Amino acid sequence: MSNPEQCNDNQAMTPKGRERQRRILDAAREVFLEQGFENASIGEIMKRAGGSMSTLYRCFGNKLGLFEAMMQQATNDLFDSVDDRVVWHDGLEEGLRSFGRRFIEQINTPHAIALFRLVISVNGADREDIQRIFYANGPERVRSRLTEFLRSQADKGRLKVDSCELAAGQFIDLIKEPWHQQALFGVAYPPDLPEKSLEQGIAIFLDGTRIKEL
Repeated sequence: MSNPEQCNDNQAMTPKGRERQRRILDAAREVFLEQGFENASIGEIMKRAGGSMSTLYRCFGNKLGLFEAMMQQATNDLFDSVDDRVVWHDGLEEGLRSFGRRFIEQINTPHAIALFRLVISVNGADREDIQRIFYANGPERVRSRLTEFLRSQADKGRLKVDSCELAAGQFIDLIKEPWHQQALFGVAYPPDLPEKSLEQGIAIFLDGTRIKEL
């Protein structure tokens, strides 16, 4: 998807321009989460952000372009920490646990749950584009980082799987269910369920993938 002039080129932007862009994206996030994509008003977004409609269209092109930029910002806020080296340990089990706890912490906030609900609630003509945007900036990014870690462990002879990418997706599913689905649909669950899901998910994953020492 193309972004016209794209105010998102931070290197070319002045501090004032970056602040203006942040205000627009923060306002867009509020309105999209409150009203949904279809019902969100561009006018309301600019009313909250301050500034002209011409600035919005010059920077983002249209409503979908604004949503894409908002989603990039939102997922960066949520998932930047998975790129932090302190999350990853040299050991296989320690690395999975550290990643898992950080991941669960990120997707279990009210803001993250609201983003997931926003994406799955879209029913209009832009549904496929919106889901693709969210997937590329969120789930795919996280899975790719975990895939890199698993490949490093396989290279060290600690892990044996046919596909590290597939294994990364399977591990993520192990540790986020069933509590994440319950959270999305407003179903109450025991507060210790995410941690139990993590520990059991690690045990199941390692039982099927870790190379046993002789």
